[in-house]
Amino acid sequence: MNIPVAGQKRLVIVGATGMVGGYALRYALDHPGVGRVTAIGRRKLGISHSKLNEVLHQDFADCSALAEALSDQDAAVFCLGTYTGSVSDAELRKVTVDYTVEFARVLRGSSPDAAFSFL
Repeated sequence: MNIPVAGQKRLVIVGATGMVGGYALRYALDHPGVGRVTAIGRRKLGISHSKLNEVLHQDFADCSALAEALSDQDAAVFCLGTYTGSVSDAELRKVTVDYTVEFARVLRGSSPDAAFSFL
């Protein structure tokens, strides 16, 4: 695993197998200011990179198992989502609101000073 040098940031990306998360991942891996990227998702990315730490997680309704992976992070980009009309209103709320709030709760407990972006 690549260890960030002074000044490089540690970034978490959730949902990097999707369109938006994939762009965020590629940008982060190429950016010299990012020293480590922890990608959290339900499926393997299928790529290898010296900056990349991949964490598989199936149940975003309970992110407590991610506490260790989320410790000592500088920022998180949450890209997990679904499209309006592709799922029921209840499922849309669960994915876009409940999962986001649960992830942010665990992130705050593990890295209280980390920035959080919802895309």
